[in-house]
Amino acid sequence: MKKLLSAILLCSAAASPALAQSIHSYYGALDYGTLNMSSPRPISSPNALTVSGGYRIMPNLAGEVGYTMVGDASINVPGVGPVTVSQYILSAVAVGSLPIDRNFTLFGKLGVGLHNGEMNGIPDDVILGFGGQFMLNPKVSLRVQYENLGRAPIRATTYKADLSRLSFGAIYNF
Repeated sequence: MKKLLSAILLCSAAASPALAQSIHSYYGALDYGTLNMSSPRPISSPNALTVSGGYRIMPNLAGEVGYTMVGDASINVPGVGPVTVSQYILSAVAVGSLPIDRNFTLFGKLGVGLHNGEMNGIPDDVILGFGGQFMLNPKVSLRVQYENLGRAPIRATTYKADLSRLSFGAIYNF
């Protein structure tokens, strides 16, 4: 019995650093996609690039912060004429994941975003998203995601635009 207990303790002690390393880890991500901006007036749909970083708190839960750079869009405002809309979004989200098999995971996101660095109030700043992630190797994964990025005011108007994005990205695990 003592030999069995000693063997179990030795094995668990040897496995603990490996488990801790796989559970708690940092990652960086780069996502590119088309942003859909919908408002009472027709508005163009620019591209958007997000640079983000995260930390896996538990095997199926991570915290992620990001900076989304949105290309310029234009809207024709009656009485004002064409208005250029520039956006950037600072975000903080929780990412929950559900592994389907060894290489594929479904995930969901929930958090907040500051549009052009300003808080617009809940629910305008709520970010919701979901997607799938395919692991190429232990360091690199590819993901596809849909995100509702909240609602942002359009400067020089009283309009607000609902922002959503479909994007493709890569993740690097440190």
